[in-house]
Amino acid sequence: MPHPETWTLADGTPMALRVLRPTDAPALNELIDELTPQDRRRRFHGAVGGVSTAWLTRMASIDPQRELALVVTAQRRGRELLVADARCVVDETGQDAEFALMVASGWRRRGVGQRALLGLAEAAAERGLHWLYGSVLSDNLPMLALVRRCGFLGSPHRGDRRLTVVERRLQPAVQAAAA
Repeated sequence: MPHPETWTLADGTPMALRVLRPTDAPALNELIDELTPQDRRRRFHGAVGGVSTAWLTRMASIDPQRELALVVTAQRRGRELLVADARCVVDETGQDAEFALMVASGWRRRGVGQRALLGLAEAAAERGLHWLYGSVLSDNLPMLALVRRCGFLGSPHRGDRRLTVVERRLQPAVQAAAA
């Protein structure tokens, strides 16, 4: 994904899907701080009150050999707001990656999460990855519906009934461009 993807929401808000930058750390912190306790539990699979500076720096400064991170931004009153974060980490196989997604509550049900997740899948395919997978809390019905819309299949986690494993086979970049 060399260039940002831009679009406009129905209400006229300019949006962009782009690669995360280390300078996005303060905006990423804002996004996390504004999540409800339930949203934090769903994203991080546990209670998270906030993030430390070290954790935030680590989240904003990815290892480009093993990680991909995209953000969705909105332009509001001349200011860029970070409204979603989609990322994945290449696993030990070197061919598959585990993903995570968070979308600010006021930006849900507007196509933002779907755009971010599909953009991440496309970027992962361009990198030559074969599968994108993740664990979703089984009570996170909005996320499970979103991943289904994005072509993921789900099944109960074998070791933890609280989780649903979701996965999607990625199309090689050459086939995806021809399709």
